[in-house]
Amino acid sequence: MRPLALVQPRSVRVGVAFPWRRAAVFGAALLAGLGLLYLGARATPVFAVRSLEISGAPRQVRQEARATASRFVGKSLVGFDGAELIRELEVLPSVRSATYDRDFPNTLRIVVRPEVPVAVMEVGEDGWVLSERGRVIRSAASSARRLPRFRLPVRVPVSPGSFVDDPAARTILTALADLPSRFPARVVAVQLENRTLTLELEATWGTPELRLGEPVDVAAKLAAGALVLRRLPASERPVADYLDVSLPERVVVGSNSQPEG
Repeated sequence: MRPLALVQPRSVRVGVAFPWRRAAVFGAALLAGLGLLYLGARATPVFAVRSLEISGAPRQVRQEARATASRFVGKSLVGFDGAELIRELEVLPSVRSATYDRDFPNTLRIVVRPEVPVAVMEVGEDGWVLSERGRVIRSAASSARRLPRFRLPVRVPVSPGSFVDDPAARTILTALADLPSRFPARVVAVQLENRTLTLELEATWGTPELRLGEPVDVAAKLAAGALVLRRLPASERPVADYLDVSLPERVVVGSNSQPEG
């Protein structure tokens, strides 16, 4: 007696087989549909930029950023070239960095991190406001009167947005960046001569010099000077023409009319 062979009908085999060809056609159609939707979203004015919201910087810097970003108004948020926007913003001398966020349907939010002015560099008869990175923010004006000033003995090429790489300027800017928060006196000017760093101060009781010596361990020297300035007895202030913190563990307070002591 022959064994019986069970053979599935053709209709059953076809029913359980996965329809690969049909799935491929469906996937291609779906991708094509999404592509058409994307192109339509880019072309439609529904998602066009109509509002710019700029934050994170002083008013003047925000206005400069808005003027630069205004050319993107009317362009679609869908195909928006954010890298191009960031490049154009960071070219501005007053902008250190920037980020953006698309707030659909029509708002572009921009957060600007500004360059922080720390000093005025005098070159010849000109003055330039510098950030702590040595970037030239703008030419000095009346608004920069309370910034520390220093003079370079030689002319260096200067233009807004450029970086000053002069070693003396970099040393001075680094020292100013190391100033403790709430330093008890205003730094009026900085001098670097013969590898000796001196800060001219303006305190509520006088205008002493802070002599740091060689520009090493500057942060520790400034901290020692701040401590002594805060604790200096009222009786000694009228004759305190300078504080020598070249040895921060032994601060010397002296008068220019008397030998050091």
